Amino acid sequence: MFRKVRVPPRTAVLWLVAAALGIALALVPFDDLALVAGTGLVVVLALVHPVLAVGMAVLSVPVQDLVALPGGLSVTQAAVLLMIGSWLVHTLAQAEQGALPFGMVAAWGALFCALLLSAGATPYSRTEALRETLRWVVAASVWMVAASTITRRWHIIYLLVCLVTAPAVCAGIGLVQFVTGDGPPTFRIAPDLPYVRAYGTIGQPNSFAGYLNMAWPLALALAVAGVAHAWRMRALQRLTAAGVWLPTVALWGASGVVLAALIASFSRGAWIGAAIGALAMALSLGRRAVPAVLGLITAGVAAVATGALPEALTARLVSIWQSLAWFDAATVAVTPANFAVVERMAHLQAGWEMVRAAPLLGVGPGNYAVAYPSFAVGAWYAGRGHAHNYYLHMAAEAGMIGLLAYLLLIGVVVQQTVCALRRVTDPVLRSTAVGGCGIIAAVAGHNLFENLHVLNFGIQLAVMWAIMGAIAQRPARFQPSICDTSLQAAPVSSAAI
Repeated sequence: MFRKVRVPPRTAVLWLVAAALGIALALVPFDDLALVAGTGLVVVLALVHPVLAVGMAVLSVPVQDLVALPGGLSVTQAAVLLMIGSWLVHTLAQAEQGALPFGMVAAWGALFCALLLSAGATPYSRTEALRETLRWVVAASVWMVAASTITRRWHIIYLLVCLVTAPAVCAGIGLVQFVTGDGPPTFRIAPDLPYVRAYGTIGQPNSFAGYLNMAWPLALALAVAGVAHAWRMRALQRLTAAGVWLPTVALWGASGVVLAALIASFSRGAWIGAAIGALAMALSLGRRAVPAVLGLITAGVAAVATGALPEALTARLVSIWQSLAWFDAATVAVTPANFAVVERMAHLQAGWEMVRAAPLLGVGPGNYAVAYPSFAVGAWYAGRGHAHNYYLHMAAEAGMIGLLAYLLLIGVVVQQTVCALRRVTDPVLRSTAVGGCGIIAAVAGHNLFENLHVLNFGIQLAVMWAIMGAIAQRPARFQPSICDTSLQAAPVSSAAI
């Protein structure tokens, strides 16, 4: 029997190599083996297509500070570098690339010109100015790679999954923190309650809530569209549980978790931003949907007025009016009850004084904290790093030129989102555009009280902007094929919502 079995030399060598490799892997510690294998898998997937690397960059945002990599790199920095490398490889290989919209390219260029001009003229730290400019370069790089590589429908679907999954997981962690009271004493909602403000993996409740405002409109719009699509397919007897209901249930679960965590963050600015985002989504659906949103807001106000909500939540909502009032922080007696409001006003006043001192070019990008002691109001000498209003913050750091450049960028984003709403007919893409409207408005409203262009949140926004641009430019390319009957349906109407 052994004489009849003939093993080719090449096969024998391969078996010997495999055996040697197996023995070597058995001797390596499991943790190191898992790290090497995981890293290799990530690199291989990133090199398969740049859009996969873009999704990895989005997924890395919640864990950017949880894992320390060699060389001092964060997970997000490594993901961005891998994304750029994959894009360069595919570009050199002359892979199919999408055309970049001229309006967005011009807006990005105007913003960088304003930031560099302010950085060159700053009397403070040019190192901080370049660091802040580099943060915007990262966001622009992610947008460029995403906008040039989104050429197929599955690219958009994959990125949508990443844009919803990462915030949903982070929101789940925040809800656990809220329920168990796992957080610093300063995050406690009330002295007699065991709950703390949710902060997820972000570290700060307000920034955490800002991150969630970049996700819940998209998840909710897709979930509602999933129900409408499932109902139509049921009428046509084409409904399959795995193909329609499972993604819809997952989207409803993600949107519920994110919205619950947004409430648990107790961030007043985020709540105002969320209300503005909901109103923008209603306007994007048509006039018939506006009364429904206004009715929900009215019901919320009535619940606060009648005391139907928990006392801690009611007190937080009532205090919103105090945050909107203008006063001189230097003349107010500080108490534990008004400390946060007075501190916010002190930073707003310091930012306004910076604008008055350097109205055109500002004190330099990233130099708000550096210049703050020179413009501090009263006894508020300890700065928080931002003016608690991003528009004022941008004017203080980059002057009116920088603020106008930033508003131009946001204006172009709004224009391409409106164009996407008008041109698209596919329910998934239309729901994506509706969610994009909600995200843009929620972030714009929340930026009145916070700086959301931190902690690499720009990656989340840049990918959403790139998707909106791709839909607005080439809507027909991303429509489902005629043979794909499971995805063919009429666009979602405001009546169905």
